[in-house]
Amino acid sequence: MQLIRSAIAAALMLVMLAPAARAADAVTIEKAKVTVEYKTFDPKHLPDPPPPVDKGEAAATVYGYGVETNLQYTYPDAPPPRVEAGAVKMDFKMERVTLKLSLSVTVWLPTGANDQLKAHEEGHRQLAEMFYADADKAARKIAAKMAGKTVTGEGSSVTAAGKAAVERANKLLCDEFLQVVADPCQRAQTAFDRITDHGRKEKPGAKEAVDLAVKEGAKK
Repeated sequence: MQLIRSAIAAALMLVMLAPAARAADAVTIEKAKVTVEYKTFDPKHLPDPPPPVDKGEAAATVYGYGVETNLQYTYPDAPPPRVEAGAVKMDFKMERVTLKLSLSVTVWLPTGANDQLKAHEEGHRQLAEMFYADADKAARKIAAKMAGKTVTGEGSSVTAAGKAAVERANKLLCDEFLQVVADPCQRAQTAFDRITDHGRKEKPGAKEAVDLAVKEGAKK
């Protein structure tokens, strides 16, 4: 009785020429508090736009993991090599990596929802928050692998080539974050629905089902 949507938002925040960073300050992780919003709706008089509830379902829990990146790089003083059509191709060293993490959850419940349905949707919320709990640790490991790494970029100018290099680095960072945090959470959410038949089963209860789902989510 729910809908889960997992999303990651990647934003290129700042790219600049930076002096070489010390190992101690090469990586910065900022983790925002979880934002949770509860919304109710009348199934007989749906608002416009309607809540994201699938056909045959009674409620929905929507969550999204967010990642904003701030990458600072250096490049050699020597003139950059040029490739076809006068484009610049060169290497950029990612000196500092900052990742800003967030998690938003919206729980949609019909008016008059019973305790079993509420507990089921709370289980989905808890799962999203449980995988977010250590997201900063995972992000730090991911960012540490990027800090000091050389990434090649190509463009019409040094600035354009640097932007291309940062976009490549950004994709690598976000893809790995998805694999480490969001993908296991999605597996757990799917398992939770299977174990509870989307909240229709009375047993196991939501709490026990969450514990079982977490174990399944950790499996690759």
